[in-house]
Amino acid sequence: MNRILDRVGLPVTLFVLVAALAGLVHAMSPASLQRTVIVILINVVLVIGLYVFTGNSGVYSFGHLAFAMLGAYAGGLLVMPTELKEIQVPDAPAFLRAIEVSPPVAVLLAGLIAALVAIPVAIPLSRIGGLSAGLATVAMLLSMNVVASEWTDVTRGRRALSSIPTETTLAWALFWVLVVLLVAGLHQTSSSGRQLRASRDDEVAAAASGVRTSLLRGQAFVLSAFVTGVGGALFVMFLGSVSPSVFYLDYTFIIIAMLVVGGAHSLTGAALGAIVVGALQEFLRRVEGGNLLGLDIPSRPGLANIALGVLLVVMLVRLPRGLSGGRDLHWWRRWSTASSTSGAAEPHDGPEASETSQEQQTARR
Repeated sequence: MNRILDRVGLPVTLFVLVAALAGLVHAMSPASLQRTVIVILINVVLVIGLYVFTGNSGVYSFGHLAFAMLGAYAGGLLVMPTELKEIQVPDAPAFLRAIEVSPPVAVLLAGLIAALVAIPVAIPLSRIGGLSAGLATVAMLLSMNVVASEWTDVTRGRRALSSIPTETTLAWALFWVLVVLLVAGLHQTSSSGRQLRASRDDEVAAAASGVRTSLLRGQAFVLSAFVTGVGGALFVMFLGSVSPSVFYLDYTFIIIAMLVVGGAHSLTGAALGAIVVGALQEFLRRVEGGNLLGLDIPSRPGLANIALGVLLVVMLVRLPRGLSGGRDLHWWRRWSTASSTSGAAEPHDGPEASETSQEQQTARR
């Protein structure tokens, strides 16, 4: 029982909390705020996608939304009716114009396509770290943006690919939040995930213990690309259109800020950061537009971006491990300890210390 809880307890707990909060706000809010709830859930998927690689490896990726862009175009084209593709992209390859799949299949295929594209990228990227890896991922994002902007036969270039069926509802977004939480949770508690987290904490010691860091980083990178591609497909099926500028530098900064604010080293922090920053963005957007709770107030253009930048700086200085403190929710461990009949109290320094100990033991094995 404890083994099962260790694998799925965290993602299920986070999903219950996220679903309860989203359902409550969605039921009690006007239509405009209901749409914001769905956007925040999609952001949860995207932030978790970044966390799967960055949170476990300690290597920051500044170009991960390239996979969201790829997933958005792939998902949008796959779900678009064939007759609309004849109008939107008449010069696209014949097989692409002829194919039309259901939204669930389109989202899944979008994630798989993003993962396949990530494989050749992961080979060189997994062998570098630090600033070099960050610059390499930025180059990846820039390259993907150029391809999307210039491949007019398939993407319509800088003109938006529109008329995409809008299928992403609250229930559909929540379903994929559950899926990606389970994917991320099972990965970080697996043997490869624990070894990768051990290399994040001490790469030299992990390598000396036989941990193949580059291979594990590559695996995490491909898995995170899949999750991010799913997020991109959900987003395009919510907006109904996509252009290269949607998944670019501005959105990249927001997703990274969400991960940092919540806590880059924990799955709890990834979900928490997406929700907190998303709610703050909506509040500041209303203040920016001069409308807050039905009151007319002076508009403050640019306030949202300035406030988000200030928040990020303050978090880096005051709470470098984020709102979660780098810790995950592990209520069942305390419950199992309290219900133990052995009569012997084991030393316990908190969830983070327990995780670190397990990761180090896995690395040594």
